[in-house]
Amino acid sequence: FHHLKPIKPLPARKSEDKVPLIDCFTAPCKGGCPIHQDIPEYMELVRRGLYGPALKLITEKNPLPFLTGTICAHRCQNKCSRNFYDESVHIRDTKLVAAEHGYGALMASMKPTAKLPGKKAAIIGGGPTGIAAAYFLARGGVETTIFEREAKLGGVPRYVIPAFRISDEALDKDVALMERLGVEVKCGAPAPSVEALKKLGYTHILMATGAWQAGELGIPGNVKGVIGWMKEMKQQVKPCLEGHVVVVGAGNTAMDAARVAKRMGAASSTIVYRRTKKEMPADEHELKLAIDEGVKLVELAAPVEQKDGKLVCNQMKLGEPDASGRRSPVATGETFEIPCDLVISAIGEKVDAKLMAENGIEMGRKGPAFQTNVENVWSAGDAHRGPATVVEGIADAAAFAEAVIGKAHTYEIPEQAYPAKADAIAKKGILKMASCACCEGGRCLDCNTVCENCVDSCPNRANVVVKLADGRHEIVHVDKMCNECGNCTQFCPYASEPCHDKFTLFQTEKDMNESENRGVLFLGGDKIRVRLEKDEVLDLSQPNELPQDIETLILTLRGKYSYLYTE
Repeated sequence: FHHLKPIKPLPARKSEDKVPLIDCFTAPCKGGCPIHQDIPEYMELVRRGLYGPALKLITEKNPLPFLTGTICAHRCQNKCSRNFYDESVHIRDTKLVAAEHGYGALMASMKPTAKLPGKKAAIIGGGPTGIAAAYFLARGGVETTIFEREAKLGGVPRYVIPAFRISDEALDKDVALMERLGVEVKCGAPAPSVEALKKLGYTHILMATGAWQAGELGIPGNVKGVIGWMKEMKQQVKPCLEGHVVVVGAGNTAMDAARVAKRMGAASSTIVYRRTKKEMPADEHELKLAIDEGVKLVELAAPVEQKDGKLVCNQMKLGEPDASGRRSPVATGETFEIPCDLVISAIGEKVDAKLMAENGIEMGRKGPAFQTNVENVWSAGDAHRGPATVVEGIADAAAFAEAVIGKAHTYEIPEQAYPAKADAIAKKGILKMASCACCEGGRCLDCNTVCENCVDSCPNRANVVVKLADGRHEIVHVDKMCNECGNCTQFCPYASEPCHDKFTLFQTEKDMNESENRGVLFLGGDKIRVRLEKDEVLDLSQPNELPQDIETLILTLRGKYSYLYTE
């Protein structure tokens, strides 16, 4: 195994939740996903070769399996507990395997849902958010029409993102899933106004327009906006560029643009960024791909003017952190030049504010389920958040559909999606690098079944697994064995310190008095001192108001684990 220093600082791996006293096992990948996909479950189904059920489970929350299986930002992989061993499970790749192998079976099983009376939805914008919203609505029985000004659905992924990232064939398959549910599609013309749609009987209208407008760089010279330029490049069938291209920006779109320039024949392709690569918003994987393809990176540079085949830049340095937490770029007063015949502005893509204004919609308003100031009109995805990821758009689409339908979507997870607890435990501590995507379920640590990171990482064995009669594994912190080294805090997927936040077993009155932990002290016989919301002495032989799970845990400790607190 070759562990290399990352290009960028590692992303936060903890959730924002506090660890619960009982049943604290959790799949951090699921918590890191905006739509909370059932990731360990479909990983296990793919491992077993059950591709149809795996894809069915994926599409319960994600109607774009090919798109997200290819270009999703995969925040889930940042949270994966496997990162502590070697490298993340390749979740995105596994999703694509399920999509490719399970697509036929899923399509054959799909059919339109009986229509709900009195509800008719119009979706303006046929990008990922619009497609997802149409899918969710139609599945729930809402008569739905999607309006798209371009000739085909797909939005920015179809018309802007380069083909080496996502193919039209993959997008067509995702669109076909939506159409299978009976959604009406109207392409090739602007959508009617909100007022006109209401007159046509639409009771719910969603603005799902994408961020098609590039931010203005505001410098003189040969400068083009990234969206229009990439759309133009995607229509070319062979290399058509010459000279030196400079892309200004540091997001994933900038990485795509720089790679496109290189592939389309530019003499050089350079990314100019006013901070350093450590502060770049682009995914590390996307930055690495660009660099591997020969794209140059110029850090601490702010463009001033393009002329005579050169780009004049201000030399920058990093100052104090700004509101985003990144250090602010500060001009040093020095300038320098780099070869440049064309500048691509890849900063701050925006939604078409004119369309919103024409319909009386206030930008940035955040009502229930993203309802706008106009009655029965909602916004989602880019139109709601500004430039958003595909999966964030899907999350918005699901929230909108739930608001329209009036209830949350429910579904069952196949029993085969859950491994035996013993099999999950057996995977721990074994290094295993990725091989093929269909085998990645074998690397998944099944955190939805068992976690126990705090147990594995504690050098003093101060966090102990207690096996209850019903088969559950609960974690108890043993106070006398802990020296507060912090290992459990480092490896716990929650924003917590297990040594302070888990139910604690004390050995002496003095130990309990010196601690603020919730826990128990056995006083002899049936008497215990227990601290939860309040600190009290109880007799276990008498009725009490302890939560049932806590009482069961305490009785199990007394009956089978007394060696942990006796001399």
